Amino acid sequence: MGVDAKHPLYGEFVEDWSQMRDTYRGQRVIKARGVAYLPATSGMIADGISNTESKGFKTYDAYRKRSVFPDIVRAAVESMLGVMHHRPPVIELPAALEPLREKATLKNESLDMLLRRINEEQLITGRLGMLLEVPPGKEAKLPFVALYRAEDVCNWDEGTRTGVELESLNFVSLNESEFERQAGDFEWEFVNKYRVLILGDPDVNEPQGEGVYRVGVFSEQGSVDSELVTTGLDFSEENLVTPMIAGKTMPRIPFVFVNAKDVVTDPEEPPMLGLSNLALTIYRGEADYRQALFMQGQDTLVVIGQTTENAPEHRVGAGASIDLPIGGDAKFIGVDSQGLVEMRSAIENDHTRAGKKAGEMIDETSRSRESGEALKVRVAARTATLNSVALAGAFALQELLRMAAEWVGANPDEVVVIPNTDFVDDRMAGQELAQLMGAKTMGAPISLQTIHDLMQDRNVTERTWEEELEAIEEEDGIEVLQPAGTDDEDGPEDDEEMDEDGNPIDAGDDEEDDDEDDAEA
Repeated sequence: MGVDAKHPLYGEFVEDWSQMRDTYRGQRVIKARGVAYLPATSGMIADGISNTESKGFKTYDAYRKRSVFPDIVRAAVESMLGVMHHRPPVIELPAALEPLREKATLKNESLDMLLRRINEEQLITGRLGMLLEVPPGKEAKLPFVALYRAEDVCNWDEGTRTGVELESLNFVSLNESEFERQAGDFEWEFVNKYRVLILGDPDVNEPQGEGVYRVGVFSEQGSVDSELVTTGLDFSEENLVTPMIAGKTMPRIPFVFVNAKDVVTDPEEPPMLGLSNLALTIYRGEADYRQALFMQGQDTLVVIGQTTENAPEHRVGAGASIDLPIGGDAKFIGVDSQGLVEMRSAIENDHTRAGKKAGEMIDETSRSRESGEALKVRVAARTATLNSVALAGAFALQELLRMAAEWVGANPDEVVVIPNTDFVDDRMAGQELAQLMGAKTMGAPISLQTIHDLMQDRNVTERTWEEELEAIEEEDGIEVLQPAGTDDEDGPEDDEEMDEDGNPIDAGDDEEDDDEDDAEA
């Protein structure tokens, strides 16, 4: 019974995961896959493409090098991540789990960065897994989070259906194969290694759902320097250990599946598979188009009326000459360029379709004469997939952290993870603020406090009205206008006369004016 066995659904989706991973990594990886993504022509195959020294292979290699793979999958993923995380998520933890906020993984990643990585994997393959691991060999106070790619979650079992209920997850096999540097050496060796998670009796043919969580690591090397002793890739219950935190075991496997839209065990199609297919279509079209351009510039010289016997070596170009017998002829023939326009047009159309799929056509900034609500409705309709990804990723992280809280004896209900689902960049522009202040000056029935509330809602300021007034007073050293209905002790009296410019009329000036009037009389 080998621990490297695969779940039936694994084989159904692994090709999609591999394609998405390759197209995300870009041109170098795509070209390294050779004919898997760029098929050879029949002429290349006939010339022996399998032999690296053959004409067929050299022709294909030049054909592949001239091609261009568009890096639109990576650009789309990075763009979507930027939209999803332009505002930080809200993460609440009990005091016992606070250390995980800044160091949640063995790579010292914070929970914010971990959520970003979760969303990245959701966008690329639409599948990943997360496990609470306990460092072996010492009394642990907190677990840490380990993230596994879709390709590394090889096998799982959630039990058999009994009535209308599914039994709990009772078995998971994770591929941890990697390069390891040999002790006392500078050489690296690839080691096949699998981590097996078991709940209760490891005999999966018997009813599961209750028991204690146990784990074991199985490696081809036969042993590793930890409590998880390994003896090859054959499963043995003797190599399982029971992780504990402060002497407390776990009554379930602390593992969570994450898909693009849900957290169930069954995989689903990657959300950006269509974009990946379009990128490969453009890659193949580009290869044919550039091959045709190359062939068009490589005309063939044809000499008519000269036998091959005693024929001189022909040279072309400036300063060269071709001697022919009477009645002979020489000309160049080349590839007809009539189809190049259609090829270029097809590639441009594919780029346009890919741009729309990638979300490059989404404008999350406010358009002229478009209200904030209209903008939110428009963007929400275009970012439904992002919303699903954000909610599923945050829910999975919340579930895993609640397991961690349960394990350390804290209150799981104190764990809250709320992702950013506001993908609209509707920050108030300076022109809008100037228009509001101009409208108020011209008599519009709007208060300064209302304008401030709009600025706060549109991400211009995070201060409250009172905090803003205090900050202005500190900067200017003067009192500022108070909101309507408040008293201003230092301001002018309500019954004080004002001139046309709004300034108080000095009493002395009034007396001088009266004296002048009396003298004239």
